[in-house]
Parts: sequence; structure tokens; C-alpha cells
Amino acid sequence: MSKSVRALTLIVTGALTCAALSPGALAQSAFSSGSSGSTGSSSASGSSGGGNPTNPATPWAEDISEGLVVNLIGDLLGPGISNHVGVMTGDLGTMTRLGDGGEFAIIFGDSFRGATFGQGDWLSPIGVVAEMDADGRIVIKRPLNDGWRVEQLVNYSHNDRGLTLLPSDVMNINGNLYMQAMWNEGVGNVLYTQIWESADQGRKWRSIATIPTSYLGGKANLITWEYDQANDWVYMMSSEFKRNDDVYLTRFRPYEIDDRTKWQHYSLNSDGTGSWGSRYTPILSDRVKAGEMSLRHIEGHWVLAMFNAETMAIEVRISEEIERDWNEITPANVVVSGFGGWGAEQSPSNFTQLYGGYITPGSTLGNMDLVVSQWNTSNNSRYMSTQFNVKGLDKFFGITAPEASNARSMMRTLDAPADTVGNQDVIEVEQVEVTPAPEVELAESLTDITIVPLEESTD
Repeated sequence: MSKSVRALTLIVTGALTCAALSPGALAQSAFSSGSSGSTGSSSASGSSGGGNPTNPATPWAEDISEGLVVNLIGDLLGPGISNHVGVMTGDLGTMTRLGDGGEFAIIFGDSFRGATFGQGDWLSPIGVVAEMDADGRIVIKRPLNDGWRVEQLVNYSHNDRGLTLLPSDVMNINGNLYMQAMWNEGVGNVLYTQIWESADQGRKWRSIATIPTSYLGGKANLITWEYDQANDWVYMMSSEFKRNDDVYLTRFRPYEIDDRTKWQHYSLNSDGTGSWGSRYTPILSDRVKAGEMSLRHIEGHWVLAMFNAETMAIEVRISEEIERDWNEITPANVVVSGFGGWGAEQSPSNFTQLYGGYITPGSTLGNMDLVVSQWNTSNNSRYMSTQFNVKGLDKFFGITAPEASNARSMMRTLDAPADTVGNQDVIEVEQVEVTPAPEVELAESLTDITIVPLEESTD
């Protein structure tokens, strides 16, 4: 299932897609005019976003929003943190609850068993089971799959042109898990998307739907979704997978998840009203170039966390109603790319080359945890998913949230070495060539990009 990384002459563009390159080359981003990754310069000493030393017209966010208290908690993976599950490096990290206890699933994108990008087996997507400890840190307990170490959740082989399967989101509907992911081969080149279902808490997955990139005019490739149990609707926000587009809203019944002909789209009228049907218009378009998104229903409110390539920030928007013009909501900047670049301390106000931004189960409006990715594409010294805690979003949006007795009920007391959480040191490890497993090899010809979808995976 994994492929030798020795032959991996490619760069993953900031959690997006992989592109085959000549040895030693660095991919030029299809998502910005800068270097690889969509969050500005990857120079160790140059600026990497935020406001704009070189181009004052660039609308980058200058700092986290006033009134918020944001703390960098620590890395989810790395030496001394995730050795016990056999993976040390990875990005993304969308999450959903597992059962009624404190456990939740985390789904990562391109990941490696070695301590830096490109070292060891190349895997995507992978999953782990995690909990919050008593100090509010995300702690990985075990692989989502059977066995002692993580394996790909879907059975396929990567190729030298960068074929990879990148997860958009995962959700839990009445105990079953549903994951949408995008087949990519080349920077910004989504071949198609696919939906999988797991009836055993993520151990095994089967394909239930394949969706062409042309669906919704290409604006349904990158998605986030949430099940509203009270109204029995799944709501899905989506965009193109280029970090250059608007956000759209779709809904469907849970039993229609595999039949997109039954999906309804939301369109806004000139008077601000809207309606559901086959017509669709953006619900969010002002100063937005949508990247990874995370939509969750928390304390009676719809919360959208999103990487915005226009402002180079992880933004949060909150609304009681989902059926509305989301442009009317002033976003809260919770983590920004900042001015200092890699030469400065990494913090919520200077988190260089950031992307992702996924809401952790158990979060409240006043006390929210997010997982944000970061990648130093200049030297691969930093490629990681990192936890942030944000306090004060309720006050920022003028919300008086009811006291929730289980507000942090997902916390558990776990034995985790406190001095290793958040360790950003990079170590050198011996690279081991891995022989590809004899499973199905996808898309072995660039002249034919139609891939036969994997109908079922047991790995």
C-alpha cells in the first residue's frame, strides 16, 4: 500500500496535491504567486504573509482578532508523541466523535513514518483514535485501523506522479463514519472525489459514491459537512480545490448521501433571501479564497473554521442560521501567517505557511480547539498538524452561550510525556526503502486519467 519515498521526486503543495518533478525541483504553487504552499514566502528570513512588507495591497490579516486569547498547545505527531502508532509526520487532521465517550477519530492527509516530510512510508489518508487529556491536549491513543500501527484507510498505491487521496472531512451519523476525499495527481489536478462509509468505527471502509470533478461546476471537490440530527439534514459547504474560489452550501438527507441527484443547493436572491433547489450561488465570497474548511454545529450555532488564502489566516465565522448570506459575518482571525516568517518564533500571530483549521470534538464557543497544519517547503524541516486553543469567540460574536455541564467532557487523564508535546525539533532518521504492496495500482498512465474507483478496502 505504501510506496518507496526514495523515488518520490515531488512536493505536496501545502496539503493540496502532489506534482511529479525533476529531482531536487521545488513545485511552484498553483494557488499563489509565491513559492510552494499557499501561505506566502517559504524563505527562512523573509516575510511569510500578514499585512505586507512588499505589497501593501495584499489583504493579509495582520494579527489575531482583538479580544481573543489564542494559545499554541502542541504538535499532534512527532518523536516522543506518536511513535507508538508508527507515524511521525502528517498534515490536515479533520475529526469526528466516536461513540458516547471521550474518544474521537482524527483523519490525516499525506503522512510519513519518518520524522520529516518524505521519510519512510508515504500514506494517505490515515486515521487515529484520540482523546483530550486533563490539560486540554489532544493525545493519540491507537490507530483507527486494526493493528498496532497506522495504515492507509483506503487500499491503493501511490505513484511517481504524485497520486494521492486527500481527505476533506469525516462525520459520524448514528454510529457510522463517512469520509469524503479527493483523488489528486498533480498540483491542483483533482481526478474525482469519492465517499466512503465505515460501520465499525473506522477500521474498514467501503466506497459508496464517486463524484466527478465537474459536479457543481467543480465547486464540490473540497468539502466540509455536518449532520444536524434535530432536523435530519446533512449540510455541506464546498469549494474548488484551488484556494481561489467562493464557498457554496448544499444539503441532503443522510440516506441520500450516495445519490447526488437528490442533493439540494442554496441560492441567494438579490433581496437577501434564499431558496433550496438545483440553482446555486456562493454563500461566502467577499475577500475569500477558500481553502480547507470545518463546519460544526456547536451550542445551537453553526461554526465555520476555514483557511482563507486571501487573508492568509484561519478564520472562524459563527451563525445561528446556516441558510443565510455568510458575507455579512465579520470573521475572527484565530491563527495568522504573520510577518516574521520562519526566522521568527512560531506563534498564533506568526504561524508561517499555515493551512487546514479543523474543529476538535468537545469544543465550545467560548473554548475551542483547532488543528492547523504547517509546512516549511524551503527545506521540509517542518511539516506538521498542531493544536491551538481559542478562547473568547462567544464574546467576539456577541453570543451568550448557556452553561454546558459537558462543555469539556471529552477530556481524559492520560499519561503523556508533557515535555514532548509541541516539540518542533527535527531529527534525522535512517530512510528505509519500502517495496510496494501488490494491491491495486491506480492511474498508471497520464494519458488516461479515468481511474476505476476502489469499491471496498479492508486495510
